[in-house]
Amino acid sequence: MTDTGGVPPISDQQRFWNEWNAVHREGAKYDAIAVDPESRRRAEVVLEWLRRLGLKSPRILEVGCGSGWLSERLAAFGTVTAVDLADEVIARARARLPHIAFHAGDFTQLELPDASFDVVVCLETLSALPHQAPFVAHLARVTRPGGYLLLTAHNRFVYERRDDVQPLAPGQVRHWMTRGELKRLLKAHYRLRRVTTAVPAGHNGVLRVVNSYKVNKLLGVVLSERRLALAKERLGFGTTIVVLARRRG
Repeated sequence: MTDTGGVPPISDQQRFWNEWNAVHREGAKYDAIAVDPESRRRAEVVLEWLRRLGLKSPRILEVGCGSGWLSERLAAFGTVTAVDLADEVIARARARLPHIAFHAGDFTQLELPDASFDVVVCLETLSALPHQAPFVAHLARVTRPGGYLLLTAHNRFVYERRDDVQPLAPGQVRHWMTRGELKRLLKAHYRLRRVTTAVPAGHNGVLRVVNSYKVNKLLGVVLSERRLALAKERLGFGTTIVVLARRRG
């Protein structure tokens, strides 16, 4: 796994995420929510899977909600509680979206009731944690028996073959996982229902061929761009691992 070699103090992690969200999600004037194509694609998969569950007014928890851009969309399905370490960002989200219950702080330290959520959503947060097993155990603790987890995580196989990954910033943690590692981590508390990847990318090794313009042009003769992307995602070449799991009773 890719790790930092040391754990930054929680205050430094909080500062990093406050600054990251302000720049990459909220914009310089904090008056608009910017969502990149990769994040939009992850959200599309998760929202479609949630829709297919057909739950009636579920209690939803989003962990690692940032600016609340996805929380706002989740609110179309049920009541939403949302948590993030970035306290300054949460304060602005709370003012912008008063119908959502936002909480700022370390998720594992917040006093959320046990077994109180029908669905827990967690996008690209796991890889930003130095201690992942206790975090997953806490996700399971607040999920009702039989409730669902919709989780995405950085795909180590792809990220180690990308040439556009930025160096670690002060306060940032980076701990990517493979599909196998993620499955083993979740199986202690959840039954896995679906596992795939999303957003094909990568520039090195086998992914240099998989994502080659010439190769994709040839394959485009028999496959549409969309079908080709889906095939890559199913083969595990997406940048993010997407999981639907159900809490063990």
